[in-house]
Amino acid sequence: MEIHKPKAAHTFREFLIEIGTIVCGILIALGLEQAIEAWHWHEVVGEEREALRYEIGQLRAVMKAQFELNPCYVGRLADVKEIIRRHDANEPLGIIGLVGRPLFPPTPRPLWELAVADQSVAHMKLSEKRRFTDAYNWLPVYEGITLDERAAWRQLQVLNHADKLTVSDWSTVREAFEHAAETHQIVAGSANQWLAPFDVVAAKTPDVSVRHAPPVEAFCTPMLAAKAMVRQ
Repeated sequence: MEIHKPKAAHTFREFLIEIGTIVCGILIALGLEQAIEAWHWHEVVGEEREALRYEIGQLRAVMKAQFELNPCYVGRLADVKEIIRRHDANEPLGIIGLVGRPLFPPTPRPLWELAVADQSVAHMKLSEKRRFTDAYNWLPVYEGITLDERAAWRQLQVLNHADKLTVSDWSTVREAFEHAAETHQIVAGSANQWLAPFDVVAAKTPDVSVRHAPPVEAFCTPMLAAKAMVRQ
């Protein structure tokens, strides 16, 4: 095989041509590299986008299922308030059921954490990045409120043994009731605001229901006898 040695540039013009050829080669190589990298991120971001939309859809379904228990919250809070009133009035409590409790399914977001870690989110358009961020930023707020709410309803379980409660226990019941009522007011009043950012980007996912879980069935069932029955 015959090998041609590069010819030395004899003039300044030939030198510029040689330099220009080298520079063009470098620029073409860099351009191809950037094009390949851009296509790579286009593929990665596309896959991550669909995964995030589905994850947000699942999170939205969980939150919506919780918000749909609002009538049960209202009914049980009314029951607890009436129990406290009857106790203070030294009337029969008339409890015929369990307090029950709402369920708070977890709201993990591993795909979002992965997308942030592998820089997929950084390669999204700003408008798209903002839409995803708006949805995920509400989760810590929701989780914090529901954590407080869970604690309040856990304390109210003592009403399942109301006949054995002490004066101190009744004080705890009053505090837990006030806490449960306050947190529910925040959740009920904020539900649409919290779901709105999810509605923008969420993919369609199966609905989630917790109504048939035993604690929730008890929670959604009246726990007090009618006043006429209590008097008898």
